[in-house]
Amino acid sequence: MAGASPEQLGSALGVSAQSVQKYESGARRLTAARLAAVVKFLGVPMSFLFKEEVAPAARMQEAGLTPLEIELVFTFRAIASTSQRERILRLAKAASEEACAPE
Repeated sequence: MAGASPEQLGSALGVSAQSVQKYESGARRLTAARLAAVVKFLGVPMSFLFKEEVAPAARMQEAGLTPLEIELVFTFRAIASTSQRERILRLAKAASEEACAPE
């Protein structure tokens, strides 16, 4: 991430490049002190390493979209043709205007 070699990171951590490779592969665990040294080396807060990835659908749900709206967004984004997307958008706008028109 920092564009550093295993040797450079190892030097910052006080370990060998081979140890860095073992940390990266999961063959060896980092101590809390070394973990703190890694975030200092990377210039990021400790929380950076523990952020959970939120799935796009979960983010949309948090924003208040219904399951049907989420499905519509994913389906719309799967359409490769820009002209087809534009036609669908025009159709949706016309349908919403028709639904809002007084009878």
